[in-house]
Amino acid sequence: MTRILVLDGSAAGDAAHGMAACVVQTGDTYSVVAQTQSAGKQAAEGIGLLAAQVLAQAGWQAGAESQPQLVGVVVGPGSFTGLRASCATAAGYALGVGAPLIGVTRGEALRPQLEALVTEAGACDGWMLVTAARRGRVFVETAQGVQAVALADWQPPAGRWLVAGDAAETLPMPDDTFLRSDITTPTAEQIAHAVCARHAGVLSPRDALPLYVDPPEAKLPAAGLRSAPV
Repeated sequence: MTRILVLDGSAAGDAAHGMAACVVQTGDTYSVVAQTQSAGKQAAEGIGLLAAQVLAQAGWQAGAESQPQLVGVVVGPGSFTGLRASCATAAGYALGVGAPLIGVTRGEALRPQLEALVTEAGACDGWMLVTAARRGRVFVETAQGVQAVALADWQPPAGRWLVAGDAAETLPMPDDTFLRSDITTPTAEQIAHAVCARHAGVLSPRDALPLYVDPPEAKLPAAGLRSAPV
């Protein structure tokens, strides 16, 4: 049995939320012991409070006999602030309990389910997970990686694709070549499964750091920075 603390503050835009869960892996089964979720951008930024709540509910607090053996966090793509807060919180908990810190993307967590749907549909070139980014833009994740796309410049790829994600409806896509799925975000169990797969070496290594796809919105002043105080 493996105890896993799961944190996800990646969702952006209208779908923004923070999620924390305590998940137990027993063989091939993943069971949620405690979970809490709160909507809104502020919830993702305060994900440390959500983590403290589920750890208390599960009895996995510092000094207890049972503590997390793995700490998993969704590294993106998604909200700049949410990713920074959740990855920092996950790193702190992992250091505190001496557990490995494992990062996964939203697509990696959903990949088994999406690939099963692609196989079921037949004659599909693959899947795309479309999630909210800053205004007028979305993140598009496939098995090959992640890119940020301006909706005004979007060009549908050739072939037939399964499309999922909380911003899938914003992409202009011909219905005859794109299959829409109502899958929007990974569950705690799916995230924990991907965390264990990466820890076991089934998924290639990835640093548990925010996956920033878009460049930062903040820019240096036109006149440059002020000189350092003397």
